Amino acid sequence: MAKQWGIEQYKGFLIDGSAVPTFATGFDWYSQGIVLRPGRLSSIVEVKRLEGPIFNSKEAAEEHGLELCKDWIDKRP
Repeated sequence: MAKQWGIEQYKGFLIDGSAVPTFATGFDWYSQGIVLRPGRLSSIVEVKRLEGPIFNSKEAAEEHGLELCKDWIDKRP
């Protein structure tokens, strides 16, 4: 898995795990995963956006976002 600019390649898709700040409960982060695929003419198309639970750490939220993407890809028909 090559990781570049926060994006990894996984089973033919590009995935990104990110942490989105939430200030409702203090300075916590909720996890978000984005599944992308290469499109035509060097474009990138968003396939799925996934939201996860809240974490105390930005790094933990980012890692969980990647796991959300991998799980979604693995469960596709």
